Amino acid sequence: MRILFAGNKQRGVACLRALVEDGHEIAGVLVHPGDVAPASVAEAASVLRLPVFARRRVNDPDSLALLRALKPGLTVLAGYGQIVSEQFINLAPRGCINLHGGKLPQYRGSSPMNWALINGEAEFGISIIEVDRGVDTGDVLSERMFQIGTDDTIADLQRQADAAFPEMLCEVVQRIGNGTIERRKQGAAHAVYYPLRFPDDGLILWDQFTAVEIHNRIRALTDPYPGAFTYLEGRRLKLLASRLAAQNVHGIPGRIYRASERGLLVSARDRCLWVDKAVFDPGGENVLAVAKRYARLATVAGAAEALIKGSARRC
Repeated sequence: MRILFAGNKQRGVACLRALVEDGHEIAGVLVHPGDVAPASVAEAASVLRLPVFARRRVNDPDSLALLRALKPGLTVLAGYGQIVSEQFINLAPRGCINLHGGKLPQYRGSSPMNWALINGEAEFGISIIEVDRGVDTGDVLSERMFQIGTDDTIADLQRQADAAFPEMLCEVVQRIGNGTIERRKQGAAHAVYYPLRFPDDGLILWDQFTAVEIHNRIRALTDPYPGAFTYLEGRRLKLLASRLAAQNVHGIPGRIYRASERGLLVSARDRCLWVDKAVFDPGGENVLAVAKRYARLATVAGAAEALIKGSARRC
């Protein structure tokens, strides 16, 4: 089949290569402007000697005319970041399909795998859907579910998804081509939308979350994302790895009860958990090497105390 491919990052690279290896004709490869880094989709397309297009506004009339002239039979979106218009969706006679890293309709919207970890899900899904005018509302063409381990991070989930998507995509394209594709309508009654996350959303205030909630946020937002973060004596620190304490240890939220280069035992709202890796941001200095026992990490109560003390001094 003749395919217009729009992709990004490792998922896009793996899926593009899989389509080529499966014998499909790639009419053109649409990438994000400036995406020329090693291991990028643009580089992979160049190695495969495929035409590459980087359009800042893919829905503009000149962009649509350029892509329409490629005469694709099907359009594939694999991690492509721009929101596409109805005119873009209709470029190819067999439509447009999208790779979505979430179970549908329960995880529509942005960053579904991050949200699955934040929500403490025991499993997560990935889907390939027909693109329509809604946000992740199109018919589901293929889906797979994976178990989530207690300490799995966002990088672990992404690796599983990136390994599974190329095979799923080739199977869906083949079934679209031979007319055997099956579609599942999404039920609106169970639909949930999750918004885009921003770096400041990762703030941890230790008296606001349980140990499990903090652990889930740390593993959901760790590398390659900006990370969950908190403060120690006015310095911002990035929380990169954690684990739930085997023993049920209680304390005052935010207080460090054990401190060594192996980890910090810190109390959350309900009980303690271990912070196994944290660095000061900026700087990258290892927090575990300098944090002291009984020091306090950021809490709402601590912020209120500092505010009250500051007001008292001004009086």
